[in-house]
Amino acid sequence: MKHLLKADKIKLKRSSLPIIILLVPFLILAYELVNLTYRGDFVEKQAEMFQADSMWTYLLYDNSLLFGLGFPLAATLAASIIANVEHQANGWKQTLSLPISRVRVYLSKFSWLFISLFFSTTIFMLGMFLLGNMLGFEGRTPWKYLIGDSYSMLVVILPIMSVQFWLSMTVKNQAFSILIGAVSSMMGLFLAAAQTTRWFPLAYPSQASTVILQYEGLGYNQDLSAYLVISFCLGIILLVLGSIQFAKREVK
Repeated sequence: MKHLLKADKIKLKRSSLPIIILLVPFLILAYELVNLTYRGDFVEKQAEMFQADSMWTYLLYDNSLLFGLGFPLAATLAASIIANVEHQANGWKQTLSLPISRVRVYLSKFSWLFISLFFSTTIFMLGMFLLGNMLGFEGRTPWKYLIGDSYSMLVVILPIMSVQFWLSMTVKNQAFSILIGAVSSMMGLFLAAAQTTRWFPLAYPSQASTVILQYEGLGYNQDLSAYLVISFCLGIILLVLGSIQFAKREVK
Protein backbone atom coordinates (compact mmCIF):
# COMPACT_ATOMS: atom_id res chain seq x y z
CA MET A 1 0.00 0.00 0.00
CA LYS A 2 2.89 2.32 0.79
CA HIS A 3 4.34 1.88 -2.70
CA LEU A 4 0.92 2.52 -4.28
CA LEU A 5 0.57 5.78 -2.34
CA LYS A 6 4.01 6.90 -3.52
CA ALA A 7 3.23 5.97 -7.13
CA ASP A 8 -0.07 7.89 -7.05
CA LYS A 9 1.69 10.87 -5.49
CA ILE A 10 4.10 11.00 -8.42
CA LYS A 11 1.22 10.78 -10.91
CA LEU A 12 -0.62 13.65 -9.21
CA LYS A 13 2.38 15.99 -9.02
CA ARG A 14 1.63 17.67 -12.34
CA SER A 15 -2.14 17.69 -11.97
CA SER A 16 -4.32 20.64 -10.99
CA LEU A 17 -5.18 19.05 -7.64
CA PRO A 18 -3.25 21.66 -5.56
CA ILE A 19 -5.35 24.40 -7.17
CA ILE A 20 -8.57 22.72 -6.07
CA ILE A 21 -7.19 22.26 -2.54
CA LEU A 22 -6.52 25.99 -2.25
CA LEU A 23 -9.41 27.36 -4.30
CA VAL A 24 -12.41 26.86 -1.97
CA PRO A 25 -10.82 28.06 1.31
CA PHE A 26 -9.19 31.04 -0.39
CA LEU A 27 -12.40 32.13 -2.13
CA ILE A 28 -14.47 31.91 1.08
CA LEU A 29 -11.83 33.71 3.15
CA ALA A 30 -11.49 36.41 0.47
CA TYR A 31 -15.25 36.92 0.55
CA GLU A 32 -15.25 37.19 4.34
CA LEU A 33 -12.34 39.64 4.25
CA VAL A 34 -14.16 41.91 1.80
CA ASN A 35 -17.45 41.52 3.67
CA LEU A 36 -16.00 42.34 7.09
CA THR A 37 -13.81 45.15 5.76
CA TYR A 38 -16.21 47.08 3.54
CA ARG A 39 -19.48 46.20 5.29
CA GLY A 40 -18.17 46.19 8.83
CA ASP A 41 -20.96 48.30 10.35
CA PHE A 42 -23.69 46.22 8.70
CA VAL A 43 -22.04 42.98 9.78
CA GLU A 44 -21.78 44.16 13.39
CA LYS A 45 -25.46 45.10 13.42
CA GLN A 46 -26.37 41.74 11.94
CA ALA A 47 -24.26 39.97 14.56
CA GLU A 48 -26.16 41.87 17.28
CA MET A 49 -29.49 40.98 15.67
CA PHE A 50 -28.52 37.29 15.67
CA GLN A 51 -27.34 37.66 19.30
CA ALA A 52 -23.86 36.38 18.51
CA ASP A 53 -21.70 36.37 21.64
CA SER A 54 -18.66 37.41 19.56
CA MET A 55 -17.59 38.16 16.01
CA TRP A 56 -15.90 34.76 16.00
CA THR A 57 -19.30 33.14 16.41
CA TYR A 58 -20.79 35.23 13.63
CA LEU A 59 -17.86 34.38 11.31
CA LEU A 60 -18.42 30.67 11.86
CA TYR A 61 -22.11 31.02 11.06
CA ASP A 62 -21.64 33.36 8.10
CA ASN A 63 -19.29 31.10 6.14
CA SER A 64 -21.12 27.85 6.90
CA LEU A 65 -23.41 27.97 3.85
CA LEU A 66 -20.58 28.94 1.49
CA PHE A 67 -18.36 26.19 2.86
CA GLY A 68 -21.25 23.73 2.77
CA LEU A 69 -21.72 24.43 -0.93
CA GLY A 70 -18.10 24.86 -1.95
CA PHE A 71 -16.48 21.93 -0.17
CA PRO A 72 -18.63 19.19 -1.78
CA LEU A 73 -17.82 20.78 -5.14
CA ALA A 74 -14.12 20.69 -4.24
CA ALA A 75 -14.48 16.99 -3.36
CA THR A 76 -16.17 16.38 -6.72
CA LEU A 77 -13.43 18.12 -8.70
CA ALA A 78 -10.62 16.52 -6.68
CA ALA A 79 -12.07 13.04 -7.21
CA SER A 80 -12.36 13.74 -10.93
CA ILE A 81 -8.75 14.92 -11.18
CA ILE A 82 -7.38 11.88 -9.32
CA ALA A 83 -9.32 9.42 -11.48
CA ASN A 84 -8.71 11.31 -14.71
CA VAL A 85 -4.96 10.85 -14.40
CA GLU A 86 -5.54 7.20 -15.34
CA HIS A 87 -8.40 7.88 -17.78
CA GLN A 88 -6.44 10.41 -19.85
CA ALA A 89 -3.35 8.22 -20.11
CA ASN A 90 -5.46 5.11 -20.81
CA GLY A 91 -3.52 3.61 -17.94
CA TRP A 92 -6.17 1.42 -16.35
CA LYS A 93 -5.24 -1.66 -18.38
CA GLN A 94 -1.63 -1.41 -17.30
CA THR A 95 -2.40 -0.48 -13.70
CA LEU A 96 -5.01 -3.18 -13.13
CA SER A 97 -2.91 -5.88 -14.83
CA LEU A 98 -0.24 -5.55 -12.14
CA PRO A 99 -0.13 -8.26 -9.41
CA ILE A 100 -1.72 -5.87 -6.92
CA SER A 101 -5.15 -6.04 -5.33
CA ARG A 102 -7.59 -3.81 -7.18
CA VAL A 103 -9.15 -2.87 -3.85
CA ARG A 104 -5.76 -1.52 -2.76
CA VAL A 105 -5.47 0.47 -5.98
CA TYR A 106 -8.91 1.95 -5.31
CA LEU A 107 -8.18 2.73 -1.64
CA SER A 108 -4.80 4.25 -2.47
CA LYS A 109 -6.39 6.79 -4.80
CA PHE A 110 -9.21 7.44 -2.33
CA SER A 111 -6.59 8.05 0.36
CA TRP A 112 -5.13 10.85 -1.73
CA LEU A 113 -8.59 12.33 -2.12
CA PHE A 114 -9.04 12.31 1.65
CA ILE A 115 -5.53 13.68 2.27
CA SER A 116 -6.09 16.48 -0.24
CA LEU A 117 -9.37 17.53 1.37
CA PHE A 118 -7.79 17.27 4.82
CA PHE A 119 -5.21 19.86 3.73
CA SER A 120 -7.99 22.02 2.32
CA THR A 121 -9.93 22.05 5.60
CA THR A 122 -6.73 22.72 7.55
CA ILE A 123 -5.96 25.72 5.34
CA PHE A 124 -9.51 26.94 5.90
CA MET A 125 -9.19 26.62 9.69
CA LEU A 126 -5.85 28.47 9.79
CA GLY A 127 -7.23 31.08 7.41
CA MET A 128 -10.17 31.81 9.73
CA PHE A 129 -7.76 32.15 12.65
CA LEU A 130 -5.58 34.62 10.71
CA LEU A 131 -8.61 36.54 9.43
CA GLY A 132 -10.10 36.99 12.90
CA ASN A 133 -6.80 38.14 14.38
CA MET A 134 -6.04 40.43 11.44
CA LEU A 135 -9.42 42.15 11.88
CA GLY A 136 -8.94 42.41 15.64
CA PHE A 137 -11.77 40.18 16.85
CA GLU A 138 -12.19 40.49 20.61
CA GLY A 139 -12.00 37.54 22.98
CA ARG A 140 -10.06 34.31 22.91
CA THR A 141 -9.78 32.33 19.69
CA PRO A 142 -12.48 29.60 19.85
CA TRP A 143 -10.22 26.79 18.67
CA LYS A 144 -12.78 24.14 19.59
CA TYR A 145 -15.29 25.65 17.17
CA LEU A 146 -12.73 26.45 14.46
CA ILE A 147 -11.51 22.85 14.50
CA GLY A 148 -15.07 21.56 14.70
CA ASP A 149 -16.25 23.60 11.73
CA SER A 150 -13.31 22.55 9.59
CA TYR A 151 -13.00 18.83 10.27
CA SER A 152 -16.71 18.16 10.79
CA MET A 153 -17.13 19.10 7.15
CA LEU A 154 -14.53 16.50 6.20
CA VAL A 155 -16.58 13.81 7.95
CA VAL A 156 -20.06 14.79 6.73
CA ILE A 157 -18.99 14.74 3.08
CA LEU A 158 -17.64 11.18 3.34
CA PRO A 159 -20.76 9.74 1.62
CA ILE A 160 -20.46 12.34 -1.14
CA MET A 161 -16.73 11.65 -1.49
CA SER A 162 -17.36 7.89 -1.74
CA VAL A 163 -20.07 8.24 -4.41
CA GLN A 164 -18.23 10.88 -6.45
CA PHE A 165 -14.99 8.94 -6.31
CA TRP A 166 -16.71 5.76 -7.49
CA LEU A 167 -18.38 7.65 -10.35
CA SER A 168 -15.09 9.27 -11.38
CA MET A 169 -13.23 5.97 -11.28
CA THR A 170 -15.79 3.96 -13.24
CA VAL A 171 -17.09 6.51 -15.80
CA LYS A 172 -14.46 7.82 -18.22
CA ASN A 173 -16.43 10.93 -19.15
CA GLN A 174 -15.69 13.17 -16.19
CA ALA A 175 -18.33 15.70 -17.22
CA PHE A 176 -20.93 13.22 -15.97
CA SER A 177 -19.50 12.86 -12.46
CA ILE A 178 -18.90 16.61 -12.17
CA LEU A 179 -22.48 17.32 -13.23
CA ILE A 180 -23.81 14.87 -10.64
CA GLY A 181 -21.63 16.48 -7.98
CA ALA A 182 -22.71 20.02 -8.86
CA VAL A 183 -26.40 19.13 -8.87
CA SER A 184 -26.19 17.21 -5.59
CA SER A 185 -24.37 20.13 -3.93
CA MET A 186 -27.14 22.51 -4.98
CA MET A 187 -29.79 20.02 -3.89
CA GLY A 188 -28.18 19.86 -0.45
CA LEU A 189 -28.95 23.53 0.18
CA PHE A 190 -32.63 23.06 -0.65
CA LEU A 191 -32.92 19.84 1.35
CA ALA A 192 -31.38 21.52 4.40
CA ALA A 193 -34.00 24.30 4.30
CA ALA A 194 -36.92 22.00 5.13
CA GLN A 195 -37.49 20.09 8.36
CA THR A 196 -38.74 17.03 6.49
CA THR A 197 -35.64 16.65 4.30
CA ARG A 198 -32.78 18.08 6.37
CA TRP A 199 -31.82 14.58 7.58
CA PHE A 200 -30.91 13.49 4.05
CA PRO A 201 -27.09 13.06 3.88
CA LEU A 202 -26.87 15.50 0.97
CA ALA A 203 -28.14 18.22 3.32
CA TYR A 204 -25.48 17.66 5.98
CA PRO A 205 -22.66 19.81 4.53
CA SER A 206 -24.68 23.03 4.80
CA GLN A 207 -25.63 22.09 8.39
CA ALA A 208 -22.21 20.91 9.56
CA SER A 209 -21.23 24.14 11.30
CA THR A 210 -20.78 24.08 15.07
CA VAL A 211 -22.87 27.28 15.17
CA ILE A 212 -26.39 27.57 13.73
CA LEU A 213 -29.18 30.13 13.84
CA GLN A 214 -31.85 29.13 16.34
CA TYR A 215 -35.03 30.87 17.52
CA GLU A 216 -33.17 32.58 20.36
CA GLY A 217 -30.19 33.50 18.16
CA LEU A 218 -26.88 31.87 17.24
CA GLY A 219 -26.08 28.79 19.30
CA TYR A 220 -24.35 25.43 19.32
CA ASN A 221 -25.51 22.87 16.74
CA GLN A 222 -27.07 20.07 18.81
CA ASP A 223 -27.54 17.80 15.77
CA LEU A 224 -23.91 17.90 14.66
CA SER A 225 -22.87 14.71 16.47
CA ALA A 226 -25.71 12.77 14.79
CA TYR A 227 -24.66 14.09 11.36
CA LEU A 228 -21.09 12.97 12.01
CA VAL A 229 -22.00 9.44 13.09
CA ILE A 230 -24.46 8.89 10.21
CA SER A 231 -22.06 10.33 7.62
CA PHE A 232 -19.09 8.31 8.84
CA CYS A 233 -20.97 5.00 8.84
CA LEU A 234 -22.65 5.64 5.48
CA GLY A 235 -19.40 6.88 3.93
CA ILE A 236 -17.49 3.76 4.96
CA ILE A 237 -20.27 1.49 3.65
CA LEU A 238 -20.35 3.28 0.29
CA LEU A 239 -16.54 3.21 0.09
CA VAL A 240 -16.47 -0.56 0.68
CA LEU A 241 -19.23 -1.18 -1.89
CA GLY A 242 -17.46 1.03 -4.43
CA SER A 243 -14.14 -0.77 -3.95
CA ILE A 244 -15.81 -4.19 -4.35
CA GLN A 245 -17.54 -3.11 -7.57
CA PHE A 246 -14.30 -1.60 -8.88
CA ALA A 247 -12.44 -4.85 -8.17
CA LYS A 248 -14.91 -6.75 -10.35
CA ARG A 249 -14.85 -4.37 -13.31
CA GLU A 250 -13.52 -5.43 -16.70
CA VAL A 251 -10.27 -3.90 -17.88
CA LYS A 252 -10.68 -1.92 -21.11
